[in-house]
Amino acid sequence: MSVTPPPCPECQAVTEPIQVAGEDVFRCPAPGCGRRTYGTSDPDADDALPPYTEVDEDGATLLYRGNGELDVEATAEHDSQHGPDDEDQDDEQPAGRAAVTGWEPQVQDVRVKDLAAVLTGAWVWIYGDPEGWRFFTTAEYDADRGDTTVTITYSDGEVVREEPWPQARLVRSGPDSVPTATRPGPAGLVRW
Repeated sequence: MSVTPPPCPECQAVTEPIQVAGEDVFRCPAPGCGRRTYGTSDPDADDALPPYTEVDEDGATLLYRGNGELDVEATAEHDSQHGPDDEDQDDEQPAGRAAVTGWEPQVQDVRVKDLAAVLTGAWVWIYGDPEGWRFFTTAEYDADRGDTTVTITYSDGEVVREEPWPQARLVRSGPDSVPTATRPGPAGLVRW
């Protein structure tokens, strides 16, 4: 018996079947999406999907919620707990590898709604924003309140409401330096 793959709950692309922890689920193959779903009509069912990790092309470990959303806080905590003195680090790893795995500020791809999980502020570049890198102090997103936009407060006091799904680049760094990189990987910070 064949099952018709459901559309992605985020971008409506046709999903592909995969196995996760012995369960049949669906994954969106659209670039930049990767959303996972059980394919039921219950939107809360996907919250029960098991979390997972992936290693990106630069060797950085990224932690995801079960539905395929990047878990920014868990990824940052993972990076902070796996340092160069960690026992499970490969001894034959090149010296510059620490920068790739998160020991220097990294440019990460995130969704705009994920900015709400950043508690201390960070640098963000929302795709399509001609201003480039901007330091934000807070971001609020609460779809349960009926508000489907993300309210971002930048360091200059400007408050902007953005859609939650556009992609953005994120660098966890203080406001005293600006990222120079435009792609995922080491941020290449310069002082103001």
